[in-house]
Amino acid sequence: MKALLLTAALTVSAATASLAQTTPAPAAASVAQRTEEYCMMLASQKFMSTKVTIAIDYGQERKFFSDNRYKDAEGKVQSFNSIIDALNYLNAEGWEFVNAYVIMVGGQNVYHYVMRRKITA
Repeated sequence: MKALLLTAALTVSAATASLAQTTPAPAAASVAQRTEEYCMMLASQKFMSTKVTIAIDYGQERKFFSDNRYKDAEGKVQSFNSIIDALNYLNAEGWEFVNAYVIMVGGQNVYHYVMRRKITA
């Protein structure tokens, strides 16, 4: 009896799995139709300073031990007077503030700011 129930359950689960819909991979055309792009700015205070440094996450793949702080054209880590200074800088680059939240990492507050900007064709 148990073998019969087990066989029936396996048959039903196999049949159900074969009827599942598959989600097609996004086509290149649908990516081109995006109207906005998003990023996340992570701001943390420099050690023994009132300045802040930022890291910007565009959703790109990152290496685990890489320094992802924001750098200027010369490759030097750029620091800002405050978080508001960094937000003003990103706004001048076309980014608009969406949302913010704080996470404590290693006893230090790390401020996360979600930003977006319109994609111009």
